Amino acid sequence: MIDIKGVVNYVLERQNEDGGYTFCRGTDSNAQDTYFALKILKILSFKPEKVEKTVRFLQGLQHENGDFDSVKVAYYATRALSYLGSKPLKPLIPLKGSLNLFLKGLKHSSTYVEIVSEIESIHLVIELFSDQEFSIDSDKIIKLLLNLKNNDGSFGSRRHSRIASTYHALEVLRFLKNNDELPKDTLTWIRRCEVPSGGFVSSPDVSTGFLEDTYYGVKVLKIFNEKLEYPNETLKYVAKFQNPNGGFRRSIFLGISTLESTYQAVSTIDTILYSKEN
Repeated sequence: MIDIKGVVNYVLERQNEDGGYTFCRGTDSNAQDTYFALKILKILSFKPEKVEKTVRFLQGLQHENGDFDSVKVAYYATRALSYLGSKPLKPLIPLKGSLNLFLKGLKHSSTYVEIVSEIESIHLVIELFSDQEFSIDSDKIIKLLLNLKNNDGSFGSRRHSRIASTYHALEVLRFLKNNDELPKDTLTWIRRCEVPSGGFVSSPDVSTGFLEDTYYGVKVLKIFNEKLEYPNETLKYVAKFQNPNGGFRRSIFLGISTLESTYQAVSTIDTILYSKEN
């Protein structure tokens, strides 16, 4: 289906001497690419190299006061350390105030790009908080997110229904509510994004999708404990995104490989195969 050896080689070749990873060789390591690289290797059951250096690199991203450069850096560094059996050197207390900032920003965001960014950030913070002893006003967050739910079941702003914002909103609701209480019309909307020839599009009115659209679609169905209507077609579709260097690109037509797209492809395939076997 895909060249697994090529994927592994692509990932290993993106590791720097400091133990971190970057999708573009010759550039500095970063938390996001390091997270994706470790996730890929874990899914494919390959042990990472230079683990001690990787741990030191990730721990070094935290500032003296316990903060990180951003919520995304905090999330990816903390999660990556967890995969390696380690953790940040200091508590993540400074992150507590960031949730209120994102919630406030969500109220005043007017464009789709702003909305999906705010919802994603809230998702990452909520997931980080699940490992910490921080209190969360669940009812407030749920109410705010449900206000972004459109009549068709999707989540977005000003009727900009997109699969990314819907996925992140559902992940937050999943953490804060029982799965049985998730909106069923959202599942109906996601089904409309599934393409018979394989993959998903970002919205039912869009004809061409990117790799992340299929990733989000598959993950949303997993949240609902639902199977794909066209699993075999989607597996073949995802395989078409692989480049000769073993990595995956975002567009089916052309593009460079990135660790993020490669993770999305590998994770999507893994989720589909697991669903077919169970």
